Amino acid sequence: MNQRGEKVSAQERRLAAIAAASADAFRHGGYHQVRAEDVAERVRLPRGGERDRGRSAVWLYNEVRSRRVLVALAVKHAFDEFTTDGTGTADGDAAGGEPPRSLLDAQSLVTAALRRVARFHQVERFMLNQVRLGIGDISTSEKRLSAGQSQPVWEMTEVYGATAAAGWDGRVTAYARYLAPRLERAALTVGVPPDGWAGASAERLSELAFRSMVDDPEGPANHQAAALEAHWFARDLVPLAGEWAGRLRTAEQAAELARRIGADGRARTRALDVVLQVLLDSPLLARAAEVGGELAGLLADDPSELRALCDVTGRQGLAWLRLGDLPAARACFEHSLRVAGELSVPADAKSCGSRAEHNLAEVLVETGRPSEGLRKLEDLYDEQAGDIPATGTAPAWRRLTLTRQAMARAASRAGRTVTGVTLAEATLADREERLGRDNVNTASARVTFAEALLAAGHPAQARHHLTEALRLRAQQLTPEGYWPQYDTVRLAEIELAAGFPAQAVRLLTDVVVTGEWFARQVSPRLHAEASLVRCLALTASGEAAQALAGLRALPPDRAVRRAQAAAQLALGDATAAARTLAALAKAERDHGDDFPGQAERLLLTSRTAHALGRDGEAEAASAALLSMGGESLDACHPVVLAGRLDLALLRVGAGRVEEVSSLLAPLLDRRPLAHGRAPLGDGYPLLAAARSVAIRVGGSPTITPEDRLWEDS
Repeated sequence: MNQRGEKVSAQERRLAAIAAASADAFRHGGYHQVRAEDVAERVRLPRGGERDRGRSAVWLYNEVRSRRVLVALAVKHAFDEFTTDGTGTADGDAAGGEPPRSLLDAQSLVTAALRRVARFHQVERFMLNQVRLGIGDISTSEKRLSAGQSQPVWEMTEVYGATAAAGWDGRVTAYARYLAPRLERAALTVGVPPDGWAGASAERLSELAFRSMVDDPEGPANHQAAALEAHWFARDLVPLAGEWAGRLRTAEQAAELARRIGADGRARTRALDVVLQVLLDSPLLARAAEVGGELAGLLADDPSELRALCDVTGRQGLAWLRLGDLPAARACFEHSLRVAGELSVPADAKSCGSRAEHNLAEVLVETGRPSEGLRKLEDLYDEQAGDIPATGTAPAWRRLTLTRQAMARAASRAGRTVTGVTLAEATLADREERLGRDNVNTASARVTFAEALLAAGHPAQARHHLTEALRLRAQQLTPEGYWPQYDTVRLAEIELAAGFPAQAVRLLTDVVVTGEWFARQVSPRLHAEASLVRCLALTASGEAAQALAGLRALPPDRAVRRAQAAAQLALGDATAAARTLAALAKAERDHGDDFPGQAERLLLTSRTAHALGRDGEAEAASAALLSMGGESLDACHPVVLAGRLDLALLRVGAGRVEEVSSLLAPLLDRRPLAHGRAPLGDGYPLLAAARSVAIRVGGSPTITPEDRLWEDS
């Protein structure tokens, strides 16, 4: 057993004994005076019936084959002794805990670890000088090609085995095991390192630290550690996270320097404002919200900074909105609106007030009141649509196009899918004309268009537009950030709607958005959305039990409870599904605005009642659902059409086939609606199922000339 309680091999025990003997030998003798037999006789391993007996030089040679291995093992043993506390626990075991909140804290963590290495070099200066002489030594037998000397086989997963292998190659990785957990913790400040990243980074840093410190024994430990940390940051951390990490570190250093000097409070606010802007461009939305709160507190005490306060509270609100803390987001936007009313310049007051009202409307949409949010956005759009230039990207146009994009999202969420597609398509066309196809804001409009198409029952077209936007945003935005991961979740939703739930599960397996780091640092809300979509896909894939277990870990909002009812119904537990839906119906009374959610609940209620043999309740729920079409929702909304298909299947089962054609007609209608498309897209599973039912009852779906393959005509 080693210090971590792990089982070790016999080879590892032999190498550990050789390491202890080698460290002892080179602490008391110069490299060229220490012979192999001097090390061998210090080895303490049981042999036969005797214990603690030394070994022969031949035995030692067969184990290590090179004096480079001896010195590498020596420094590893000595460093482990140096970093072991009085209880026998290595400091490397104490490297757990939460990741640092800032890059300055991460820098301090890594610098402190390297400072410990530097102190070790000061304490063991004599022995490490012998290691320096020996790590590059090549024996005479190695120089002779005829000798055919081969490297021993060491177990690389074990501590001394990996150290010996590195020593054979002339490298000192004795500090890697101590550094690796600290480097990983520091990296988690800005991203999720892949498997093996921390170990490889620690080995490089260990070798660099050994070479630089042993060659400069008089160097100040603090400065050596800081210089090595800066190299590690530029060499390993920035390539891992992105160039924004370098900008954030610089901004944090400026803010910290302004805090320490303290001569001018405005210097601190200006520096923190830069930190906030960099954070908003990074994945670290949780930290952006915190810095925004600190900055708003500083600005609130200065009457001359009202405009800056308005901007900061708005940005903080956006961070809270992405995080999913809707009350905090609303509070920030309301604060921003109040401050905007106090601005002395009318143009600034109007612009900032319009932005705050826009953001408050988006909060309404996210809280499950999309129809109310849509009405507010429409009023705001009418106010903004004044003298907008026909070309260019003036601020007034930017605000107008953002409002129209938000209107498209709100309309789709409110069940007005035709309006949503129309608005989203117009927004995309306008941005393509003004910005070009490859602009990141054009890609954003394309994502909204894909979402609107999905809500309208056209997943194939939605997939095309989303994948085009996804590639562009992945190139220009940080892959671990909110928006690229948002695109991944939307793509999984599209695959689920298109009838490929297994593909949706694959898309959301082992990705950043479903990990703990994303939930903690970027967006708990998007993390929960991804988990919900994955659970829905698991239910559709026949893994309802697994889906139900995953749903229990999510906040029990209305969407989660609908998913729970669907999973319970798929498992055959219609009674539990009925209880879940009954409780959900009560909760919806306070949120009469979420019509698509209510429609989905009615659809599940009808299916559950039918499974329980309560045909009267099933008919009533179906009638309530169909009555929503044209009043609360578009008549062609996919959930309403799904209710029609369910009712048609019930009619087939009851032998009332004469009613089936009228029920299926809206699903099979291929005439374009106001958005220029049929009610359901080709290849949509709902359309395919409706055609199948129509054929079963003897009907013949209408085929237009456009539906025939021209090459075969």
